[in-house]
Amino acid sequence: MKGILIVSHGTLDQRAKARSLDLLFEENKQRADIVLACFVSKKTIAGENVLSLDQAMKKMLDLGVDDLHIYNTFVIPGDIYHQFLTTIIPYEAFFKRLVIEKPLLHENCDFSLLARMLTREYAMKSNRTYLLIGHGSTIQTNKLYAYLEAAFKKQAMTNVHLVLIHGHPSIDDVMPTLNKKQKIMLCPLMMSTGHHVAHDVKQYKKSSIETKLLENNFDVEVLDQGLAEYRTIRDYIMHNEKTSI
Repeated sequence: MKGILIVSHGTLDQRAKARSLDLLFEENKQRADIVLACFVSKKTIAGENVLSLDQAMKKMLDLGVDDLHIYNTFVIPGDIYHQFLTTIIPYEAFFKRLVIEKPLLHENCDFSLLARMLTREYAMKSNRTYLLIGHGSTIQTNKLYAYLEAAFKKQAMTNVHLVLIHGHPSIDDVMPTLNKKQKIMLCPLMMSTGHHVAHDVKQYKKSSIETKLLENNFDVEVLDQGLAEYRTIRDYIMHNEKTSI
C-alpha cells in the first residue's frame, strides 16, 4: 500500500495554516492510498488533527503502508531537517520502500528556479527593494541563503537581498546598504506566515525588522504570504522528486 507523508515545521496560526500547509495536503490527498500531514515542532503540535512525526510514522505502519514517500516543507537542510531525518531513519527497516525528499533549497538548480518563481510571484519591480526574510539556522547552512541571493543577481535582480532572523546577514547588517528612495518589501522566506512574521518581521516589537526600518525612515511594506501559498511552489515541493533515500 502506498502512502504519502507531508512534514512541516508547523504553525499555531490557523489562518496562515489554512492558506498554505492545508492546501498542500488537500491538493495531494488523492495521490496515494494513505496521505497524512504532520508537524515537527512541539510548540505547534496541538489539537486532535495535528500529528507529530513519530505518530504519523506509526500510523502509516498501523494502516498497512509499505511504500512511503515523505515530502517536507523545509526551506534549507538546517537543524530541524536533520532532526527530522534522525526521527525517520529508524523506521526505514519497516517499509519495503521509503523515499525522503530533500528541502526546497538543496540542489544547485533549486536556487535559480526559486529565484525565477519568486520574481514572477512577487511581480518584482526595479524601483523597489526586496528583502527576503529567512529564519536562519547554523553558520554552515546559512550560506545557502547567500546562494539564493546570488541566483537573483545572476538574473540581473540586484535589488533582492537576504535577511535572517537568526544569524547573518541580519537587518542591522543590511540596512546601511539600502536605498531610502526605494520602497522596501519584506517577503517571508518561510512556508507559512506564523509566529516569526507576526513577532520578528512585522511592527510588533522594537526589535522587529519592520520597526527598525521605520525608525530609520524607510518606506516599508510587509508581504504577508508564506511560500506555500503559491501554487507554483507547492507543485515544486510535491513533484520535483529530488530524493535523498
